[in-house]
Amino acid sequence: MQISRLLTAQAIVLLGLVAWGASADGSTSSVPTCSSIVLTLHPGFAQAAAGNGGTSIVITNHGSSSCSLSGFPVVVAHTETASPRPVAFVHRPRSLIYRAVLPRTVVLPPKGTASFGLSYVDALDQQYGSGARCQMNAITVRFSQVTPVRNFSVPIVANGHDGYGSINSCFAGFILGLTPIVKGPTPPEY
Repeated sequence: MQISRLLTAQAIVLLGLVAWGASADGSTSSVPTCSSIVLTLHPGFAQAAAGNGGTSIVITNHGSSSCSLSGFPVVVAHTETASPRPVAFVHRPRSLIYRAVLPRTVVLPPKGTASFGLSYVDALDQQYGSGARCQMNAITVRFSQVTPVRNFSVPIVANGHDGYGSINSCFAGFILGLTPIVKGPTPPEY
């Protein structure tokens, strides 16, 4: 009985390691991690519907060979003036724009793209208004596994009631969701 439990536990650990090392196309990744020197980031398509918002951040490999990324980026919000409360990013959706997906290794061929999504609601903490202290107009992004260490500055443009503009981090309750890095220019949507 004890040997059976031990073998079962080892099989579960082995399956977990195989699943963790799988890339977005199902193969195990032996492709080197991307260098920050070959990556660029820019805002992708912004979406809004019934108080839900989402903006994709597109990552492009400008190198001459394939490289890989995985997991969640480290993101810091920047508002036009000091925010009334710190803005936090959580590793789960915060709106009905992007679906929850598991982190996987994504292989980017030369000129290939990957992305991650910012998601938020637009109906919380409205007592703070929509002034400069609530207007999140940029983010700084860093990838923990990428070298050399580099902070990417990305301007934020989001759908709003009056067209395009900054994300109102106050109305988002000062909490935005992050998707893990995924293959292609847009994270999986609902």
